[in-house]
Amino acid sequence: MEHLPSLIYERKFKRRLKLRQMRRNINQAERPWPLPASISRHITMTENLNLKGGVLIIGSLLWQDHLDNDKKDNIRKLWRDRHLLLDHKIMVKVPIRYGRLSESDIYTMTFSNSCKATKQGTSFFVPFKKTPLLTFTDLMNEVKETSIAEGMKGKLLSKEGGKKNFWCSMGLLTNPKTVTAGKKKELIKSWNAKIAQEGTLDISQFKIGKERSCIDKSGQLNLSWLLPVDKRDAEILDNYDIVIATATKPTKYPSIRELSQKVKADTRRNYFIQNYKHGITTFQDIQVLNKL
Repeated sequence: MEHLPSLIYERKFKRRLKLRQMRRNINQAERPWPLPASISRHITMTENLNLKGGVLIIGSLLWQDHLDNDKKDNIRKLWRDRHLLLDHKIMVKVPIRYGRLSESDIYTMTFSNSCKATKQGTSFFVPFKKTPLLTFTDLMNEVKETSIAEGMKGKLLSKEGGKKNFWCSMGLLTNPKTVTAGKKKELIKSWNAKIAQEGTLDISQFKIGKERSCIDKSGQLNLSWLLPVDKRDAEILDNYDIVIATATKPTKYPSIRELSQKVKADTRRNYFIQNYKHGITTFQDIQVLNKL
């Protein structure tokens, strides 16, 4: 019995050590061991981003309130209200066209590098409410919420129902005027690591024919930095550092006749009409409208 006090003390001491270790793990983002200097430096850089950003919207994320219209879930409306400065949206020129035939037999919007300067459409850049994004975690939180609103369940990559192929990917675009080469390198490294955790992008699926894919293997959008429709917005846009957007895999680029027929048949969602009403346009829109 004479050893009982020392035994109790030893147990208390071990308990304190365990609690200290648990706190340390939390403070180090659940990293219980020291990291190599190169990795530690990489994490530090991406944890001190201090970036201004927003989302590039090329379709129904701008105007549709429900992810599931039958359930009236308000998922997209709540996302816009909580995460975006919708009143500060800026109309921009983008290479987009109708090119993905959805499960509901509607042609939806895709990025397409076949749309040269004279064929560019219009969509909207919308700033995040949270600004600046101080850490990579801040950025990924915005990506996750956008992914949920898109129907991708919070992931960067989304597979087609029952298939191995990915039908869409979250993409990242950086401003060459404000993001240094070093910061971009570390940012893309972290972004690519997140994508690699979910799978491998077959970028050949994100294009049609000989056009350049709209996204690369690291998850960067193959687009130039955004240009505003109104030149007076150029200075505002150039003060932003990053943009996220959803890149979808095209099915085919329909003729005006086929696209018009699909638009006529879409009496429930009115995807094309709603896009047009809200300023999301393509080089084919007037021809399609003339056939309705």
